[in-house]
Amino acid sequence: MPRSNSRRFHSIQVDIAIAFAALSVAIIVAAILIAFTVTEESARQSSRRYTRELVRQITNNIEFYIDYMDSVSSIIEASPDVQEYLRAAPGSGGPTGGTAAPDDPAAAGVRGILRTLTNARNDISLIALFDGGGGFITADSGSVLNPFTELQMQSWYSGAKNVLDGSLISPSHVQNIIADRYQWVISLSRELADPESGQSLGVLLVDLNYRIIEQICGSIELGRRGYIFIVDRNGDIVYHPQQQLLYGGLKTENIRRVIEGKEDYFSGDNEDREKFYSVETMPLTGWKVVGVNYRSEFVEGRDAVRATYTFWGLLFLAAAMGMSIVLALRISRPIRQLRSSMRAVEQGSFDIRADIRSSNEIGELGKDFNIMIGEIKNLLARVTTEQEQKRKSELKALQMQINPHFLYNTLDSVIWMAQSGKQDEVIAMSSALARLFRLSISKGKEIIDVASELEHVRSYLTIQKIRYKDRLDYSINVDEDIMSCRIVKIILQPLAENAIYHGIKNNSAAGTVRISGRRTHDGMILQVRDDGAGMDGEALEKLRRVLEADGGADRAHSERGVGVHNVDERIKLYFGREYGLEFESGEDEGTVVTIRLPAVREGES
Repeated sequence: MPRSNSRRFHSIQVDIAIAFAALSVAIIVAAILIAFTVTEESARQSSRRYTRELVRQITNNIEFYIDYMDSVSSIIEASPDVQEYLRAAPGSGGPTGGTAAPDDPAAAGVRGILRTLTNARNDISLIALFDGGGGFITADSGSVLNPFTELQMQSWYSGAKNVLDGSLISPSHVQNIIADRYQWVISLSRELADPESGQSLGVLLVDLNYRIIEQICGSIELGRRGYIFIVDRNGDIVYHPQQQLLYGGLKTENIRRVIEGKEDYFSGDNEDREKFYSVETMPLTGWKVVGVNYRSEFVEGRDAVRATYTFWGLLFLAAAMGMSIVLALRISRPIRQLRSSMRAVEQGSFDIRADIRSSNEIGELGKDFNIMIGEIKNLLARVTTEQEQKRKSELKALQMQINPHFLYNTLDSVIWMAQSGKQDEVIAMSSALARLFRLSISKGKEIIDVASELEHVRSYLTIQKIRYKDRLDYSINVDEDIMSCRIVKIILQPLAENAIYHGIKNNSAAGTVRISGRRTHDGMILQVRDDGAGMDGEALEKLRRVLEADGGADRAHSERGVGVHNVDERIKLYFGREYGLEFESGEDEGTVVTIRLPAVREGES
């Protein structure tokens, strides 16, 4: 049927074209942002190169001073006067040490060498020579060891003992080995040994004034906020312009990434992501000289550039947003209508119809939705009818499960007892059989209370008790508080029948069927227990697999009697997959069947 001109079909591609126009504006905005990013990245690369050159310059300057200190230590170690003094040192100063005697000629010569080297450079704070016994000598004959400091506990002293060849450079620290003298220094220490015997003679200490490091690093400018800091190979701070803040925990640095040595340039993380670190390693000491720049200082007039880019970006963004809103309204209105109809269907209303007047694909989708809902409604009606018929068929099949052979044997037993004049037993068996059939019918009800189900199985067991006499006994012990709970009918009798025919009948000794029931924290359980032949592990596992498998009714029938699989499936059908039958058995130990059910009374869901 042709459509009217007012309802002409408009392709959604038209709307998509409009969306592409909005996307173009968004691309322009993105291009502006990319341009700013490229500008900033170019400035960052320039800053990186500049910072690297400065860091290398500082590294070379500090290396020069460290190398000079090492040269001083080599001169002292090679001095014959020093070697002679150390060989002759009695080492009687004890653990606190003592200065050499003023009138000792060897000591005077050594002291002259130390004084000459100390006076030659004002950046050398202290040169001291310690013999093996703890005695020491410095350029100043009046120097005294600090009585509150143990020489052996000084890191530069013990470290020099562990260095096999060469000098140990210690990070910045307060040197307190000399009494009444406390200065920030960087220490070089070296163990002095006899060239001939290789025996240790003592330790040489050369302290470089920390002020020299401050002057070298402080003379470099890395923008308004940039700075230089130095750490040793263990991550200890050698120099930092805000060293006290670091020690007080008020400032942090990416020391871990610096000492790992995997990157010579990286950006900070978390609260330091505005920082960029340039790292250079000093070959002589293994120290890391680090230059720190701030992102905000890469571009000159960065705020003005950003403001310009932001203005144009917002202008284009506003235009794109206006177009997007109009486009979204056109597309989303019929979609919202369709969504509202779907929600009504989710709540069970299949009489709803989506009233969408759009002439594009969404309108066609609404029509298809209406057709689908009509089909679903018809399908549900058919399924409901079919399920009702299926349930009736299952009920009839279950009612037919009373074995005709059992009925024949029961009637034959009645005839035999009547001929033998056992009227009481005839009456008891006939009455039990009548109750059994009456309860099986239950006026067409599929759900009955526990008390009625127990009466049904009691009638069945009464008949079997009369037939088997002393070979069979039974007991029923169910808590009173679950008697009124609802249950699927005819689930105990098939289990009792299996207990007799598969557990007790083939056993030479007499057997007992015990039925019990009680409430649990999440429902109730009924148990059918026999003390018959039981099952081995293989047969039990096979039965459990049959119960778990779909369509296994025939297999269950052949292995453990009529109705076991049917009983389990009916319980799950009415109450859920978490309920049903559980089997426990052992060979010659009997079988226990546990029925797990919810504790639901009449009128409850």
